[in-house]
Amino acid sequence: MSDDVGDISRAELAEYCRTQAAILAGHIDRQSAVLSDLLEEIEQDTANARATLTESSERPDSDTEATIGEIEAKQERAQSKQATIEEYRTLAEGYTDLAEQFAEDSGDLETVLEFEIETDAPAYFDAETTVLGVATGRNRD
Repeated sequence: MSDDVGDISRAELAEYCRTQAAILAGHIDRQSAVLSDLLEEIEQDTANARATLTESSERPDSDTEATIGEIEAKQERAQSKQATIEEYRTLAEGYTDLAEQFAEDSGDLETVLEFEIETDAPAYFDAETTVLGVATGRNRD
């Protein structure tokens, strides 16, 4: 079997997969920083709410209840962001695995297309183009 698969070599497919994984890793890093900031906010808000409740001998007032509601909303956003980060991490790992397959002289363009279909890879990239997007015209202006 030749090293070329159509007009794209396995080496080019491996590089493409490594590039996609790197783009996803950059996104993961940015989102992880946002998540970290959000978790710090939650921690500070929780500490402030506890201090307010400890200082007050009365039942929680509407301001305290609003603060608790805001903390809960932030916790939900943090959980959602964490789930999204995990999705990106799984996709990046998939691209890394594909790159390793191509380095070992296995797989072809169809392998990439199947992976991108199964994972809906184009949905995870903004302006970047995926092989699937090019094949379907999905990422064209």
